[in-house]
Amino acid sequence: MRIEDSREIRVIQRPFDIEVSLPGSKSVGLRQLAISSLAREPSVIQNLDRSSDIEAMTRALGELGVEVQRTGNSVHVDSTNFNFGSDVHLDLDMSGVSLRLLLAISALRKGSTTFDGHASLRARPNRHLLDALEQLGCTVRSNDGRLPISVSGPAVGDSVQLQTSVSSQYLSALLLVAPVFKQGLCIELIDELTSAPYVELTLNEMMQRGVSIQQDGNVLNVKPQIYSGSSIKVEGDATAATYFAALATLHNSTVRLTNLTSNTTQGDIEFLNVCERLGASVKHDPSGITVSGPAQLNSLGEICMIDMPDAAVTLMALAPYLPDKTHITGLATLRHKECDRISCPAQELQKAGITTEEGPDHITIIPSDMRPARFDTYDDHRMAMSFAVFATRTPGCSIQAPNCVEKTYSNFWTDLDRAYQ
Repeated sequence: MRIEDSREIRVIQRPFDIEVSLPGSKSVGLRQLAISSLAREPSVIQNLDRSSDIEAMTRALGELGVEVQRTGNSVHVDSTNFNFGSDVHLDLDMSGVSLRLLLAISALRKGSTTFDGHASLRARPNRHLLDALEQLGCTVRSNDGRLPISVSGPAVGDSVQLQTSVSSQYLSALLLVAPVFKQGLCIELIDELTSAPYVELTLNEMMQRGVSIQQDGNVLNVKPQIYSGSSIKVEGDATAATYFAALATLHNSTVRLTNLTSNTTQGDIEFLNVCERLGASVKHDPSGITVSGPAQLNSLGEICMIDMPDAAVTLMALAPYLPDKTHITGLATLRHKECDRISCPAQELQKAGITTEEGPDHITIIPSDMRPARFDTYDDHRMAMSFAVFATRTPGCSIQAPNCVEKTYSNFWTDLDRAYQ
């Protein structure tokens, strides 16, 4: 991989009409890898892009004794020799989802599992998930809920109380591992669940592998069950789709997303409704989705993004081009991502002459005269891709450390270049 310090972004001069095949959903792919490591039979996962998050997960599973063989974009997973005994050290690089899923999986092991990763991953909180593992009988050591973390099991409890207001990934992690517990697991949620669509996604992926869950209000009960081996084709990533839907909306252009449909359980598909509010036309058919942008953008006013937080930075990049100010709420979890996805976008927009106002869980973006800027990415792939969208309409902008997109979308820059052809 060639490392670039900076990438100049050209302005898109005329409308485009392109097709894009999205990378496989990171959210689905990582959950399916975790499930496959717990299944008693081998599994094949198709359309699994070589992003750094996926690679971090597959390396970690290999360290745990899981056989992972890649052929092109397909991965064969065999958990026959899963290492339940000896001590293991895992480096998860920047992958927060992988870390949370593997923290839960480590509760099954008798040996000690030590976790570490990139500085940005070290900054992310895990306290509520670690509290739950301690309730289940694990011995946990951490840096105040952050990396490095050590977990020694096995878990012996069958019920747990869990806080999920910081991240729904804590619940997804416990749900995925729950069927393997000898007595199953009863999870009681004791505060407000955030990013609920990601939990629905988790339940859907579990159901595809033969596992069911009973829910009664804030209590989820998972009986002991066996994950089936399976061949799974991962659909296109709905968050990746937001960048090209935004581009089409911004430039009165058309993009056809060929491997994503309205049947997806990915929450960020709702961003297409945002595009429609802005004036875009969105057409669904069994083979894909087509987004065509308007001749003139509509105002958005106020919008809550609590159910599609990963798409919020994409909207922040679009907002300066709207006729009136945009107030985006429901963003509390963005403070705990790869970077602070409220303050960092606000700072970068201000570089381009845009007025922003932020609060604990919201941001207001006020259109103003824009100027060229060199946008920092903070090692955050979503910052890079979102501000690339912004830069296609303001001349003279560049993206610093653009290779951070490798985290989830290794072909992003190639796909973006197609909009200029």
